[in-house]
Amino acid sequence: MFVKKKIIILWSTFVVCCCVSVQAQIDDPSRVYDIVTDSDTFYLFSTPKPCFDKGVFYYAFAPTNRLLQEYITPDTVTVYGVAITFENYYGSLPINDTSLHICLYKSNGPSFATSTTQYYEFTLIDTVTLNRSHPRFCQFLYEDRCDKTNAFLSPCYEFYFDTPQQINRMTDTFYVGRRQVWSPGLSFGLREYGARYDNSLPAHIYMDASLDQVDNRYVLQDWYDDKRWGWAFPIVGFRCGPIQWDTLDSYTGDNAVVRWRSVEEGTVYNVRLVGEDGSDTTYITSDTTFTFTQLSDSVRYNVMLRKQCHYATSNYDTTVYGQWRSNIYFGTTILPDTTGGDTVGIVLPDGEPFSLAPNPAQGSVQVVLPKSATGGQLSLCDLTGRELMVRTVVRTEMELDISTLPTGTYLVKLTTPMGISTKRLIVTR
Repeated sequence: MFVKKKIIILWSTFVVCCCVSVQAQIDDPSRVYDIVTDSDTFYLFSTPKPCFDKGVFYYAFAPTNRLLQEYITPDTVTVYGVAITFENYYGSLPINDTSLHICLYKSNGPSFATSTTQYYEFTLIDTVTLNRSHPRFCQFLYEDRCDKTNAFLSPCYEFYFDTPQQINRMTDTFYVGRRQVWSPGLSFGLREYGARYDNSLPAHIYMDASLDQVDNRYVLQDWYDDKRWGWAFPIVGFRCGPIQWDTLDSYTGDNAVVRWRSVEEGTVYNVRLVGEDGSDTTYITSDTTFTFTQLSDSVRYNVMLRKQCHYATSNYDTTVYGQWRSNIYFGTTILPDTTGGDTVGIVLPDGEPFSLAPNPAQGSVQVVLPKSATGGQLSLCDLTGRELMVRTVVRTEMELDISTLPTGTYLVKLTTPMGISTKRLIVTR
């Protein structure tokens, strides 16, 4: 069979998407955002992971409010940016803000010690202020490996450096974090989240020692009594999660309307329509509703959705794609009727189609199948193509419980390697 594949770009909506103002709120509660866990590969995570409790941290403003988290990697990684689990306790994130600096450091080792504190010298590798950092929003799920009831979901902001592929190739031990510079009238306060622990594992948090800077070298102290896992994560890849919800709004035989929820500002969507007749068309849009027209009422269709995520700074420009979501079906494949009865579809190699008895039916219906159908799939669908019941064919006679179905017409579809056969079933009360 000749398979038709097309890609159609809806330029009008795409251009609007690309011109979204950077001033838009990025943590819009009306949108659905990715949920990141420590099984994802685009952040780097500390090991070993301790047992923990939820930690909420507040800090007074200070001219040198710098805080770092340590990471160790055996491989060389590119640190594109830093994800921090926090929120502004004054309201939404002020993305024009210049007081928050996102930082990447290397340590030069111990500097000096007092009777109570060990001090370390750090070299600044890269930094970017919030207003230049191409911020993105998601949520991070902190999961306690020891007690699932301790899990909590935290707001998470991602900040990207301008030139990471030129200079931010890190190996062994490095440090990421933030510095907030106080200014009069500042309306940006940090409420930071992390996994607080208290056991034999050492702390990996370093804070300002309120000592003078020399060139790009800074002296920080080991904050041994602040033990937290997470809080600031190095971004070592690009995130593009799956679409989490979609629905078929309407289907009339020759057109269908599908809808999904908004995600991050500026996201582009790929909408793919695959027909059992071999047709395969992909549309690109920035809208969250799509109407398919000029459909065939004799073809069963599958709608697939995914996100198309664009990342760009002055140093790189790349697009990544989320996983396809394949959740919407409608229509039916109708092939020539070779039996003279109510069967629409193929006749299997042993010469007999499947049959339904009784039909109309109430309560239950018996399905009689040829031997060649064994291992196939039997599904019951409504007239929009939505699957209500799916069974694997393990014998030549099967009973379907239809006692909970409303009165109406349904489709019983048999799928085998040889093809697809469909029968109409009328349910009565």
